Amino acid sequence: MPFEEHERRTVRAWAAHVQGRIPVVLETTRDARSGLLLAFAQELTALAPQIVVDSLLRENHDPPGFFLGHGWIWHAAPAGAELRAFLEILAIHGERSTSPQKGGEVLEGDARKTVPKARVAPQLASLLETMQSPRELAVFTTPQCPHCAHMLLELAPIPFVASYLVIRVFDATLFPERAQAAGIRSVPTVLFGNDFRWTGRVDIQHIFEVVCRSEQTALSAAAAIRVLKEGKAHELARLMLASPTTWPDFTVVLTHPDWSVRLGALVVLEELAEKDPNKASAYLPDLWEKMDGLPAPVQGDVLYATGIVGDASWKGRVLQWMETRPDDPDLREAAEETLRKLEAAGGR
Repeated sequence: MPFEEHERRTVRAWAAHVQGRIPVVLETTRDARSGLLLAFAQELTALAPQIVVDSLLRENHDPPGFFLGHGWIWHAAPAGAELRAFLEILAIHGERSTSPQKGGEVLEGDARKTVPKARVAPQLASLLETMQSPRELAVFTTPQCPHCAHMLLELAPIPFVASYLVIRVFDATLFPERAQAAGIRSVPTVLFGNDFRWTGRVDIQHIFEVVCRSEQTALSAAAAIRVLKEGKAHELARLMLASPTTWPDFTVVLTHPDWSVRLGALVVLEELAEKDPNKASAYLPDLWEKMDGLPAPVQGDVLYATGIVGDASWKGRVLQWMETRPDDPDLREAAEETLRKLEAAGGR
């Protein structure tokens, strides 16, 4: 979908006043809509060369998206009024990337985290400082919706203030199946987990009064992965332990193609096994449902996870699986080690 001429003028005017390199990651997938986002990125960078897009292909069918800075994920090719909000987020990200100390303070434990407090009302900034564990919001919008653009502009600086927050934007017209699954009937709609939603014009202070107080909400795989990439496995484990249920997307994290992500997820699983063994072992059935379709290194990690949290009842499943892998000595060795751990665990 090419830019309209007025959108080109908007981007050129923005580019004339923004300096420094602005890094953006575009994660494409096997989803056919990846091509639309890639075409958007190519035209955007032609109009604003300071935007540098690093395109990565993930071998799955997840929705493609732009990753902007610490906490913004856009499953959209921004157009119309939304383009302004997208550019505003890029500008804030650019300030942080080129001058980490400019415009705010640096959060303890995150030397690259700038807090542009001047962009956030003092009362809201104080509330956001109370957020001490990961949170995720999903915002459903459409390019034609003027209230959507207003909402996004208000939210623009928030993830740069709240280091634990991820905001995912879904274009409800581009990803109608996501909107339908979430029960979206009008836009903008902001979702926080399964229990909270806000539709239409909303005071974002009210949203974050809820978000900053809840410890009970599961994160998506994308948000959990970003937490792990920041080295916060302990914080993720703490949030999972506080949740009354298991997280449905955590097996996606445990089987992620990036070894560093899987390693962090295994650290989380070990902490769960120590503090809540039943919750930890509840992830095994889903992991083993995925087992045959996983690459060998990931299968090895599933075996390791089984040894961490399983009990003797899993020995038969492992032995049955070994019968189909006679020619892979590394996997057989991993499976034998898992069997020894399961034997030692007994009924845990």
